[in-house]
Parts: sequence; C-alpha cells; structure tokens
Amino acid sequence: MDQIPAAMDRHLDVIQCRKDGGILLGASGLTGRYWLGSLWFYSNPDVAPDVEKCTAGVQLEAGFKEAVWLDDTKVLVGLDTGGVALWELVDNFHTFVHLSGAVEHDDIVTSVGVVSGGKKAVSAGADRCVKVWDLENMYSTNTYRAHADVVECVSCHPTDSALFLSCSADGSVFLWDTRKSRPVSDIDTSPLKHSPKQVVWQPDSHHFAVGGECGQLVVKDTRKAVGATLSLDCHSRAVTKLSFCKENPGLLASASEDGTAVVLSIDKESGRQIFQDSSHTDFVTGLSWQGGDNLFTCSWDSKVKRHCVSKCEQTSEDTVVVRMETDCIEKENVKKKMASISLVCNGNGAEVEST
Repeated sequence: MDQIPAAMDRHLDVIQCRKDGGILLGASGLTGRYWLGSLWFYSNPDVAPDVEKCTAGVQLEAGFKEAVWLDDTKVLVGLDTGGVALWELVDNFHTFVHLSGAVEHDDIVTSVGVVSGGKKAVSAGADRCVKVWDLENMYSTNTYRAHADVVECVSCHPTDSALFLSCSADGSVFLWDTRKSRPVSDIDTSPLKHSPKQVVWQPDSHHFAVGGECGQLVVKDTRKAVGATLSLDCHSRAVTKLSFCKENPGLLASASEDGTAVVLSIDKESGRQIFQDSSHTDFVTGLSWQGGDNLFTCSWDSKVKRHCVSKCEQTSEDTVVVRMETDCIEKENVKKKMASISLVCNGNGAEVEST
C-alpha cells in the first residue's frame, strides 16, 4: 500500500474490466510539471476513482494511452516513452510489481493488443511502426513500417494468433497475417469519409468496426465482396474507443471526443443505436464491458461511470443514419431488408438511408 500515489492524475485514459471482477484504471498528468502516469486497481468498481478506496496503485515513469489485461493478474502498458511494460498484481491484488519492460518505439506508443494465447503482443506507435512482441523475453520479434503516418490503433484477432488489424492517420486500415512472407494487405474502408482513429474485431466473426475522426462508424467484413457494409453517424467528433461485448458480440460500444458514449446493436445487414450517454463533460477516452449489460466509461473529466445498457432511459433526440453498401447483395433483397429495419435512436425514430 505504500506505493499508492497521493493523488490520481486528472486525465483518465484507460479503463479495463477484469474478468472476475474489479477494474483497471490508467491516468496521465498532461498539464503538470512532469509528464507522469499512474496505474490503479479497484476491486469494487463503484468506488472508482476515489484514491482512498483503491485496492492498489502505482506511479509510472510516463503518461500512457493504453493498457490491457494479459491475464487475471498481469497488465501490459504502452508508454509515452515509446516503451511497453508488464506489471503484475500480487499480495491479493494490493501491490503492483514491475516484471519487465523495453523501449523500442521512437515515439509514444498509441495502442497495444494481446495476441490470442497471451504469449505475444502487438504495439503501434506515433513513429509509424507496428511491432510484434515476445512477452516471455520482452523484445520485439518483428517491426513493420507499412503505414505512412501515425499508427492510431491495433486490434488482435480474438482467436487467430496470426491475424491483427491496424489503422493510421494516413487513412489506411491494414489486415496483417504474420504467417505470410508479405503479411500486410490493404482493406477498403469505404464509405468511411475521414481518417480512421479506432479499429476492433467483432468476436466470432469476420467483421470489424472502424471509427473515424469525425465520429462515423463503419462495420465491414474483412473478406472482399462479402456481406453488407454498415455506416453509422453516431458522434460529432473523433471516435476514441471501440469495444464489442464478448458475451453479446452484436453489441458495439463507442466513445468519442464529443463527450458521448453510445451502444449499437449490430447484425449482418443492419444496425441500430440502443443507448447513448452524454453525462461526461470532457473527452470520453475509455470504455469496457462487464458482462453483457454493464458498460464502464472514463473521461478526462476525472470521472468513472457505470451504465446499465438495457435499463437506461433514452431521452436524446439525436438521429443515427445507417447506410448499407449493396454491391454484393441483390437490390430486391436489399429493398426487403430496408423495409424491415426498425431503428431506435434513444427512444426516437431514426432516419434510414440506402446507398
């Protein structure tokens, strides 16, 4: 307990629910004299971010944008120093212990993801590099320089350890297969209008979701010319985080710099917004599912909030537009599908456009 910082840094960037209960919080001090960060664990999520009631906490050498659970006790952190670090919770979750770390990026680490199996990880950086890590020995086994600008996000396939996605400020989304001699292939992200900021795989599916810098969400199949493409205008500013619910893969949560968090119900050929929260007063920077109904969010307003998606009253009058790209679907079938789609946007009717 002696290692717990006296105060929490103001800017909350990371929230990750632990499978067996509790939440991980990550915070950075972006406006102070020192650019430091802190890592926190709360066995009772409802008391976060109260420093006096935390279970464990530790000051880090730098701020950070991303941290993920490696297993029930280990946490992988991507630091603003360009390094990745592995921490473990010991003493019945009351103490953080630094296990290993390495600095190999030449700029801040923007995203980290754990490869299926837990022995490898993927990191992305503002140095335009994507790295694959051997976590047992803590060194990078591969460095890829396919993007022409900052790599904003990486997302590892939920079950296939050779596959991951990356997106960049250069406007591209790449699919990687490390089994191939030329592992990268470009994915067509149309109708995404602006640069991608976040990308995530949908569990038990070939689909992925990508969020743009102007708040647009696109859900597509990684296989070319397969299935419909969904386009949803959910936010007015950049998407900061995307997360599919593991217990219910048809639910997609999205956070944004406009201060909102939304949940969409997605199936193969349609989508509808079923939840929106606008109670945060600054950028919503992190979100994480706990079970199939509870969604936690954190924000630069220094607040952590729990949302019960199914019970929340819908009061906003915002409109969500869903567009279906139909190159590989017969037009008559599309007309029938469009006629049967009933969209709900926070309890109000939403417009439907076919393209």
